Amino acid sequence: MIVDMQSELRDFTYITNLYKCIANYNLMGHQIGRKVGDMLEILTMGVIYQSASLKAHLDTEGKLEGYTSAGHKVEFGFFADPRKKTGLFGAIECKCVGVEETKFTSGHLKTLSPNGSFDVSLYGQWMEASISATVRLISVSDDQITIEIKNSKDSRRQQLSLSTGDNVKLIVDENGQFLNTTPHGNMLTEIPGIIRICKTIKVDKISASGCTFSLWNCLTGPQTIEKAKQASLVAMDLRKKIDGHWGREDVSPENKAMTFLHILCEFSHWEEKSRNVIRTCIDHNFVVPDEILIYAFQCFENRFGTADMLPHISKKKFETDSRVRSVIHDVLAHFENHIFYDIESGCYVTIDCTDHSMCVIPI
Repeated sequence: MIVDMQSELRDFTYITNLYKCIANYNLMGHQIGRKVGDMLEILTMGVIYQSASLKAHLDTEGKLEGYTSAGHKVEFGFFADPRKKTGLFGAIECKCVGVEETKFTSGHLKTLSPNGSFDVSLYGQWMEASISATVRLISVSDDQITIEIKNSKDSRRQQLSLSTGDNVKLIVDENGQFLNTTPHGNMLTEIPGIIRICKTIKVDKISASGCTFSLWNCLTGPQTIEKAKQASLVAMDLRKKIDGHWGREDVSPENKAMTFLHILCEFSHWEEKSRNVIRTCIDHNFVVPDEILIYAFQCFENRFGTADMLPHISKKKFETDSRVRSVIHDVLAHFENHIFYDIESGCYVTIDCTDHSMCVIPI
């Protein structure tokens, strides 16, 4: 199958389906977040390994020196002689910007006794009116509580049982509808639409007299502009050293000795100004659709089990473990090798090299 990338593109930022997928694992954000980046890298590595020419010139995790003499660590470098690391002609940097959870600016902690309640407001400038969700503590029993969630949109009420460490997400989708998750539920099925607003209620502590909750905002990668500038600096610094010019348009394609590829996921977290920066400064920007990464995580879960899959998602494991390479090969085959979506041309592409020059090939 081939993912219709148009299903993921909007003219506004939103929280990705990939976030829904990894939220189901109920792991620490930095732990699972790193693995999203690792998955993006080994999918890219899978594409590279399909080309004997690219693989023959590949250096992984090298530090490339630019015109400024700064050393830039990129995921993949391509050299005329990779053993001696001479004749650099291509580089690939992978970038992920996930959901950032931040504490409420005020009232981060809420302590309730039975029948106590608090309100959470959900509002975006695109909404006609804010939606208020009321969370009421109904009962406390041993290490479990029962809460009721009521929202002002449709006055619907829902009762949920939670334990310490559980969380519930309050959501407004792109149609302005209010939704909430259940503890240990599957966000991909509970929240079928696109998430525009998401706030998390976590159960921090339960006692005989009540419960303490913490409240968190889920933000769509506010650091994207910094990531965009960082990747652009690397591309320009390498271009200046090898081709003698800073600007992408200053060197004609036929005379370009250095090509920089930027591969992204969770592209809906990138607002327009960040997209403009990378379009202006970087030779090629490719997106791996969320659906492909979700499928890859599911394949690793099926192959290695939920408890053991994360250590297998790494470039080192890809190089040394044939089972990991087999899973990635199956993912690429499932999507008919339509993995990289070029944001400039609006079509899927693959990569190769000839005569020490990187090639981007529409497919």
